[in-house]
Amino acid sequence: MPKQYNVGILLFDYVDALDFTGPYEVFNMTTYRKEDVKKLLTNDLEEKPFNVQTVSVDGKKIKVHHGLTVIPDFSFSNCPKFDIIIVPGGPLKAINNVTKNKEIIDWIASYQNQLIASVCTGALFLAKAGLLLEKKATTNKAALELLAKGYPDIKVISDVKFVDEGNIITSAGVSSGINMALYIVSKLFDKEIAIRTSNTIEFQDNFT
Repeated sequence: MPKQYNVGILLFDYVDALDFTGPYEVFNMTTYRKEDVKKLLTNDLEEKPFNVQTVSVDGKKIKVHHGLTVIPDFSFSNCPKFDIIIVPGGPLKAINNVTKNKEIIDWIASYQNQLIASVCTGALFLAKAGLLLEKKATTNKAALELLAKGYPDIKVISDVKFVDEGNIITSAGVSSGINMALYIVSKLFDKEIAIRTSNTIEFQDNFT
């Protein structure tokens, strides 16, 4: 069987929905082969490049920004070890809650040797975990100044969809998580597979 990556998407109260559902859809709609797409769309595909699951501190249902409720697949105590973690963001209330939550920040930091990608203000949580020190990073345009002032050792980049610093990738505002996830597909597999995924979800991107 070809390489499969276990992806863990972090959830917490007031998370922005598209921050996590965008990458969730990209990874789940990716296939190894062109002929797999039809099987994927009829729920008959068994071999997929990504096994995507959600995780929160305690595994109990969380309330998304604007009120949607979601039940995570795992808690920190019973989740598997992921190859990739996705760290979404949220509004100011979520930023304040998560940056003060040592358990979440420590969990993020524990993945420092794996591939970690943030969406939107999730970059602030990576910064709090010490993962962006002396690195380039981006975030939602409304939070660029907050990131720059709070963490002066980070080189904050504006007007980009994402920034790749090896095993740490940060992306800009909510929909940029889709661009970032497609880029990860191209990075881990190849551009052809990423283009197929973008065509399947009808999203245009050049993966750079």
